[in-house]
Amino acid sequence: MGDYDENEGGQWVKKQNDEYIVDLNFVVVRFIRFYHTLYFKFKLKQLPNPKKIPDIHKILEEFKDELGVKKRPTKKQLCEDKFRKIREKTVAMSGIKREVLPLLLKDCDIYVHSEDRKSIIMKNDIVDYMKKNKAVLESGANYMLARYLEGINSSPNIATKLQDKIPRTKLTKGFPEIIELQDGKCFFCHKKFPKYAQEHFLPWNFIFRTENFNITAACVTCNGKKNDRLPHEDYLEEIIQRNRKLSDLPSGYSEEYFRQLYQTCKVEYHGKEIDTWRL
Repeated sequence: MGDYDENEGGQWVKKQNDEYIVDLNFVVVRFIRFYHTLYFKFKLKQLPNPKKIPDIHKILEEFKDELGVKKRPTKKQLCEDKFRKIREKTVAMSGIKREVLPLLLKDCDIYVHSEDRKSIIMKNDIVDYMKKNKAVLESGANYMLARYLEGINSSPNIATKLQDKIPRTKLTKGFPEIIELQDGKCFFCHKKFPKYAQEHFLPWNFIFRTENFNITAACVTCNGKKNDRLPHEDYLEEIIQRNRKLSDLPSGYSEEYFRQLYQTCKVEYHGKEIDTWRL
C-alpha cells in the first residue's frame, strides 16, 4: 500500500470515505513475488518439518512454467490476466486466510476482514502511517522473518536475501593475485585465456557475498557450464590449497569454515541427491 502504481494492482484498491478496501488479489501479487525469490533463487525452507510442504511452495511448483524460475515476474506482470489462476489459487489457499492474515492481527490491529473474506479494510490514517514509515516497517518485518528462517535454515546471509534488490558484486581488488596463483590458467580446465570471469565457487545465490576465498578465475566456457551448480569435492581441495597462498583472507575464514559451508550448500541449496558438477 505504500508505493504501488495503478498498473500494480490499483484496480483492487478502492477508497470509500475514510477507508481503503483492498481485494486479496492485491495482497497475493506481492505474496507470490516475495516467495518466488525465497523458493526458486535461495531455496529456503519455510517450515521446521522438512516433510511438510507449505501451500505456497506447492503453488509455485505447479505454476513454475508460467512464472519462470530464473527471473521473477514484476508486480505489474502478476496483475495481468495471464496469472489469474495462480492468484485465485493463492487467495483460496489455507495459508492466506487461515494463517497469514489472522496471525498478523494478533500483533497489530490494522485491518478487518470483509464479510466475504475476499478483501481487507484499512483506515486512511493507518495507510498514511505505513507510507510515511515504509522503510522502518519493512526492516522490522524482515528482521522478524529472518530470525524465524535462521532457526530452520543453515544458509548464510538470510537477512540480506530478504531485501528486494541486491546487486551482484565483484571483487574490487585481489583478482589479479587469484589469476597469478592459478598460473594464469582457468581454475577448472587449466587452459590459458586472455580474460577470465570471477566465478563464485560456492554459488552466489547460496553464499550471497563476494570474497576472495570463494572466487576463482574461470574461462567463459567453464563459467557457463558450472553456472549456479556446486563443484565436485575434488575442486574443493584445490581451492583450499590455493587459498593457503592468498595474501589477504577475510577475518573469520578457516578451512574448517569453508568445508562446513560446502557441506551446508550441498544439503540445503544444491541438493545432496544431485550430482555435483565437474568438467
